[in-house]
Amino acid sequence: MTKLTTRQARKTLRYGTEEQKRAVLEELQELAGSDITSVLSWDDEGEISLRASADLAPGVRRTLKKVKVTPTTNGNQVEVEMHDKMSALRLLAKHHGLLDPGAEQNRPSVIGINMTGPAVTTYEVQDDPPLASGSDQGSEARAEDVGGEARGSGEGEHLHDTRD
Repeated sequence: MTKLTTRQARKTLRYGTEEQKRAVLEELQELAGSDITSVLSWDDEGEISLRASADLAPGVRRTLKKVKVTPTTNGNQVEVEMHDKMSALRLLAKHHGLLDPGAEQNRPSVIGINMTGPAVTTYEVQDDPPLASGSDQGSEARAEDVGGEARGSGEGEHLHDTRD
């Protein structure tokens, strides 16, 4: 099988023939189950040994993205990179319906909330006509008459409750 991009694999899984789908699923399962110890091993002392490519199974060879050998003064430096395992697992999970719950399953409900604030009380301030000089007693009496409480400054102002 030729190398496929994630987009091509997704498209093949959706629109390909049954044989193409089977081949892509096998490839994805090989990538998802890949293990670096199929390619190299190491011991307690940190000695790493790389398996010869002829000794690797064809499925294991396909999981390798890059093998790079760089000569150094201390010997060869070997870099092994494998294909992205998480992408393969994600595609497999999506294909098998593990990432797409049913239309009504596990979806949040939308709840309408109506909020009502406190009642609004409006007060109007009205000026009284000017009083004759020396009659402060009348101002105080009028201020007490409004709602049974003493309101106003006693200087010709009254507060009237305009609630219905």
